[in-house]
Amino acid sequence: MSLHAIEIILTRTVRGVELKAARRISGMPMASSHDGKSIAVLVSARDEERAIKKVWRRLQDSLPIDVLCTVFPGPDGMLRMSIPFAPGAKKRIRSWAKASGKSTEEFLSQAIKEALARDRSTEAARQGCALNFMLHTCAWLDSPLSVPDHVPVSRLPTSLGDLVRRISNSGTRIVFTDVTGPIASLISERELRGLEDALAIVECEERKTDSSSFTPHDEAVQETPADIEAGEDGDPHGTG
Repeated sequence: MSLHAIEIILTRTVRGVELKAARRISGMPMASSHDGKSIAVLVSARDEERAIKKVWRRLQDSLPIDVLCTVFPGPDGMLRMSIPFAPGAKKRIRSWAKASGKSTEEFLSQAIKEALARDRSTEAARQGCALNFMLHTCAWLDSPLSVPDHVPVSRLPTSLGDLVRRISNSGTRIVFTDVTGPIASLISERELRGLEDALAIVECEERKTDSSSFTPHDEAVQETPADIEAGEDGDPHGTG
């Protein structure tokens, strides 16, 4: 006899008294997952198939079992899975297998492989559609930007649009960097207008300061009282 590790996937969470009762009834060592939705049991049996049947026989009336699955691959590198079927479903599966010229196990194995292939194909197609949609809706990002360039938030991907709205409401700033350091910032329109107003005030003050160091032309050509007094006895320009 060998020990086989079997995982029991449950239809609901099992804890406490119910789990203790299952241990007592089965007589098999078991451990529950942290969320109580699966249980690992050690079963003494000649092979995996007998181990799975033993779990069903001892626990199907004690636990809400959904699926049984081997924890480790068998000699062929495959995991074994056992799914309960209603009597009517079993009859239909046997008839389909017989019509296809295969055993029930071979028929189910092939059906599961095909279902998984369809699922992978469907998922790949879904991701492809999502990618094409994103590339199509964001193709305008590759066009040259004008100054200023107004872009409706509704044209942005949802996550980026939410980020822009959050920045607008909170007034926070996000700085984008690369290996050279900060290269761009995302700020709210309110903060941008405040910065532009502050810059305009500074530039105005600088112009006032610069203009005070020059004498207007009309003041430069006016004679001062000292010039007039000096010119009463001679050349008003002081040339003799």
